[in-house]
Amino acid sequence: MTQATSILYDHIAQLDQCINIEQIEQVCQRYLQTTGVESFKYSWQPPTTTQADNIAFWTCSERWMERYNQKGYEKNDPKIRYAENNHLPIFWDVESIKQQLEKQKTSDIDFWQDSINLGVAHGVTIPIRGVAGSKGSLCMALDTQANGETLLPNYEVWTMYLHNHIERIFRIEQLTTPLSKRELEVLKWTAIGENCEQVAQRLFISNNTILFHLRNLRKKLGVINKHQLIARALSLGLVEL
Repeated sequence: MTQATSILYDHIAQLDQCINIEQIEQVCQRYLQTTGVESFKYSWQPPTTTQADNIAFWTCSERWMERYNQKGYEKNDPKIRYAENNHLPIFWDVESIKQQLEKQKTSDIDFWQDSINLGVAHGVTIPIRGVAGSKGSLCMALDTQANGETLLPNYEVWTMYLHNHIERIFRIEQLTTPLSKRELEVLKWTAIGENCEQVAQRLFISNNTILFHLRNLRKKLGVINKHQLIARALSLGLVEL
């Protein structure tokens, strides 16, 4: 195992110990600094059915964030736009940006020119695909001496684990009362399409017990019927079909 891989998995193990988003952000910052990342921005929009706000954290300079907000780039960030419409990572640097500037929309020209002027024009964007079709990205500005292409596999692995742990914390925070092991079993087989009798037979319990668990599940997930229950469970990643 190379030193870079060892450092990667050491920080992945640290993610396992995180109990909130703030702790995950700190681990992410420590890891990326070891790889030549000068600044980064993680952003994820949870499924619309959860009605949750965008989750984001970053280490960008005050000058860049001031310009970013002043120009309203958040509404039309080409890096985020790329991540929303593509699955593969993309590198960006001063030379390639200059070659493409004339082909870009006016708003993109301003964005990339400001990126060059403020020293955040060399890096990589990794698209994120989360639960229930949700989307996000991890954008990293690299030190010009960093070998991003060599480290790309590690960046991709890191992004996957980072986002998985963000979703883990998100699920916990969305549930005011944790689900029991039995409730998760009932939820799983109900979401697959089995009726109360089938689930009861599978789990060797009575129909009334299944109905009891379903009532508790609807209450805990804040829904009023089975269809809403399944949709909510899918959006939170509690079950997979």
